[in-house]
Amino acid sequence: MGGSDSRQRLPLATGRGIVTVLAVLPLVLAGFVIGYGVGSGDGRFGEPLREAWEGGQGTVDHRPLAASFTATGVEGRAPQAPSVLPVGYSDDLGIAVAHLQFAVDETTVRPDHTAELRLPVAVPPDSEGMTVEVASVHPVSCLCSLTAATAPPYGTVWDAVEVNASTTEIVFDVTGAINAPGRYGFAITSPDRKAYLELEGAEYNTGPALRTVSEPDAPTGPLPPTAPAPTGPGAATSAPPIAPSTAPSAGPSDTPSESPSASASESPSASEPPSTGTVPTAPLDPVGSADPTAVPGMPAADPTEPLPESGQSEDQLSTCSTGPKLVPTCGALVGVAPAAHTSRVKEDELLAFEERVQHTQQIYHAYERGDDRLFPTDAQIALTQDPEKPRTLFINWKPRMASWAEIAAGDPETDAYLDRLAEHITANFDKPFFFTVHHEPENDVVQKAGSGMEAADYAAMFRYVVERLRAHGVDNLVTVMNYMGYLKWVEKPWHDQLYPGDDVVDWIGLSGYGQSLHDDGRSDFGEIVDQTKGDTAWPGFYHWIAKEHPAKPMMLAEWGVFHEEDYPDHQTAVFQAARYQMAHYPRLKAIVYFETPADSNGGRNSEIHLDDGALEAFRDLMRSPYFDVRLE
Repeated sequence: MGGSDSRQRLPLATGRGIVTVLAVLPLVLAGFVIGYGVGSGDGRFGEPLREAWEGGQGTVDHRPLAASFTATGVEGRAPQAPSVLPVGYSDDLGIAVAHLQFAVDETTVRPDHTAELRLPVAVPPDSEGMTVEVASVHPVSCLCSLTAATAPPYGTVWDAVEVNASTTEIVFDVTGAINAPGRYGFAITSPDRKAYLELEGAEYNTGPALRTVSEPDAPTGPLPPTAPAPTGPGAATSAPPIAPSTAPSAGPSDTPSESPSASASESPSASEPPSTGTVPTAPLDPVGSADPTAVPGMPAADPTEPLPESGQSEDQLSTCSTGPKLVPTCGALVGVAPAAHTSRVKEDELLAFEERVQHTQQIYHAYERGDDRLFPTDAQIALTQDPEKPRTLFINWKPRMASWAEIAAGDPETDAYLDRLAEHITANFDKPFFFTVHHEPENDVVQKAGSGMEAADYAAMFRYVVERLRAHGVDNLVTVMNYMGYLKWVEKPWHDQLYPGDDVVDWIGLSGYGQSLHDDGRSDFGEIVDQTKGDTAWPGFYHWIAKEHPAKPMMLAEWGVFHEEDYPDHQTAVFQAARYQMAHYPRLKAIVYFETPADSNGGRNSEIHLDDGALEAFRDLMRSPYFDVRLE
């Protein structure tokens, strides 16, 4: 796979199976053009699109145009036709991600449909449970461009399941992803850093399938007479036939194979897709639907007139940009809290940080306290007005006028400040910006009746502040629930009482720091994003968000790695790991570095420029395609 000849065969030993790169019938994808206007060049989503979604054959198993994988431990492009598709981590491959591409047109799918991605398992994991996720990605025009370093950034995460050694098939609900004729790409990932499985490849017209089930159009005239049902011996009821897909097949045969049976899946996950006809749970950010009552992932307009910008198909993910609530259509935003715990001018320090890392920081994380001043300030607003370097704000407000319970009950002093703040924001700043109230509340919880600072008091206070600002016309808040990353708090019985509620929380944030003080082989980015501890039942914050709040994007609201002169390679190791470990975390949509020369816990230094190797590693991280996002 590392050579230039795509026909080269190279066996790769993996954790539990053998991945053999078989160049069987290479897929000709460059210049691929479908009659409804999706392909290369201009004219995509032209007039034929307006006539789409009028056919729809009922149940169709679409075979992949392409089925391959990338692996961080292997240099070179993706194999053309591997016999199996590895997912997860193995010593030989590193982090493996399976990539699939399908074509959907108006002859096979109607507007009212469901869609399942059905993936037979060739080699199941040997662990008790392994989480597997599916996300939309931009379908590349040629596999020759697909490597671990150039793989397209993740878009919406549509579903997650848990699999084990008895799983024979993984079934994902991707209904929301299919909402216009086009070419669709999917990435199959796992956040589990010690788990591995292999899916069947697309050889011989078997393996992965995108099953769409379309509901028939409602009759527009009188119903035809119904023939009497047969009676007597030998009478039988036949099921509707499964129509073959009209999309090009990756296998050597033009004869469609029988579709996999829905009963073949033995996955124990509660996340298994709903049966045909049910409405799926809302994804992270259904793009293009201005109507909040619309079916998640479907355009708000007449479904017979699908809008090209509403889907997760080829054109939608060709460029990563922010949509509603600042959620990137693909990739992740980057930001910084510069010169924290210093008296330096933070706005100047932001510009200096950008110059050092050679990348615009789209999120400026600023901390406001009490009622000393109104925000955003003129200097903060100015940072968002540079057309060459688009930025947004993350305002972290910590009220000090009263206890949480008193604020939630309508403390007069706090109310007066919030009303002045609302007037200031509506008059001076109309762009969407991130906002949190009293971040990292765990450290301030006093779980004692009457304290006014119980976990439930925090949730009520957060809700009260957000709702009061909204009621006074502040409609550009993008709210973040910012948890503390220390695992001692997640074991507290009151931890789940902190969450204010889905209707007042847009993102879920985490403050996480490199806990190891040296490069001991354990120091990596994954410890920050999804840390667990010993035998605790805590699955890690990433797993917890995926299970408890699957519709919310995740943010590292603060993250950092402390410099230690005795272990100078520690920062470098974590920054280097972050570049490829992003492949584990499709829900992670923003990372905001916390830069300080002396933190509040022992004076530790998280600045990135104290070591040349660390600085260059951070610059490499910023150059990752994951962070090539256009802020709009």
